[in-house]
Formats: sequence, structure tokens, C-alpha cells
Amino acid sequence: MSAWFNDHDAPLLLEEAVQIAFNFLARSGEIDDPAEAVGFLADKVQFMIGQGQRNKLALANRAIAAFQRYRQARTIELSLLFGQGRLP
Repeated sequence: MSAWFNDHDAPLLLEEAVQIAFNFLARSGEIDDPAEAVGFLADKVQFMIGQGQRNKLALANRAIAAFQRYRQARTIELSLLFGQGRLP
């Protein structure tokens, strides 16, 4: 832990990074379930904070990239399950 960052600063950093990521994804139309997105982003950012990352823009950008990969994988999985995107 660096001298300037205290554990009590982590909730604010988490909130700000998640808000930045959520706002970006919402504006780009990539969120279909807001609760799922917030949970996913918060988990990713919390993990990175635990690893020592303290730059909120880096946290937000990495969480955005992880969400986009997750969403793409989910879409591919659903298309395989239900045949080329056609739901039963």
C-alpha cells in the first residue's frame, strides 16, 4: 500500500471507477441488464484494487474491456445453445 492511499479510500475509488465504466457502457448501448453490469464491474474493480491498482481510469478501462469480453462470450454461448441466435 502506498503512503497516499488508505484502505478507507478504496470505497470511493471503487465507486468512481465503476461509475465511469457504467456510464461509458450505458452510452454505448452495451448494457442490457443494469444490475448485472454493476455487479460485474464492481467485482472486477474490487479485484484490481485488491491487487494494488489505484488509477481510477485504468480501473474503469480494464473493467470495460472485461465486460465487453464477457458480453461477447455470453452472446457466442447463447447462439451456440439456441442455433445462430434464434431463441426457442
